[in-house]
Amino acid sequence: MGKMIKAVFFDLDNTLCDSDTAWSIAQGETFQLFRKHYPNISEETLTEAWSTVHQELFQQLDAGKCSMADVRDSRFYSLFRELDLPVGKITETLNDFLSSRYLMNLRLYDDVTILEELHAYHVGIITNGAHDEHTDSQFSKVRHLGLNERIQSLTISGEIGVRKPNIEIFKVACERASALFQEALFVGDSVENDIVGANRAGMTSVLIDRKSDALTPKIVEEQPDYSISNLHDVSSCLGHEIEKRNKRGS
Repeated sequence: MGKMIKAVFFDLDNTLCDSDTAWSIAQGETFQLFRKHYPNISEETLTEAWSTVHQELFQQLDAGKCSMADVRDSRFYSLFRELDLPVGKITETLNDFLSSRYLMNLRLYDDVTILEELHAYHVGIITNGAHDEHTDSQFSKVRHLGLNERIQSLTISGEIGVRKPNIEIFKVACERASALFQEALFVGDSVENDIVGANRAGMTSVLIDRKSDALTPKIVEEQPDYSISNLHDVSSCLGHEIEKRNKRGS
């Protein structure tokens, strides 16, 4: 008899909630606030510096030299250095403003109601990001969106010390669900973090491709077991898995 699926895990950003839209609104409002204080800095200069700073910070993050909390806490200090501006109270103010506007604009997708239909499974979230009480942390986002009442476990890279696609974060999540890798299904929108990570771990991988713009995988480990455009389709993925495993087991 093949092993049955016991746990269903979801990524957070752009899988359960529309983070890109929230971020772009918050960023726009923050740039406006910045330019009220520094009208002589053009939108173009600001955008370019912001982009440079984020690229550098994310390179350090990917290299394991800093955490997402470090990126978040230093983004405006780095921006002010990049623009040769004196760091002051305004630096903190802008960071707080961006963080709270981002949180306020976060929306769950309509299809998140799937969480209520998965009673038979351990339901969890596995996400990259900060695990602290700051307004802009995965922990705060989950709480703010009311997701903590709808899941049994939350595994955040900031707490584990490694980021997806590192197999270790998937291992911790499965241990919390008392499930083996092959008893777990993982749904995410990022091929490089979610699909590659779940595949390396030997979980069933499901790509949620809301905009139908996912690139064709170049390598085997980028290939999801299932590709869906709506979270409700997770039910049919689970159905297929049960059928497949029953056939194998018979």
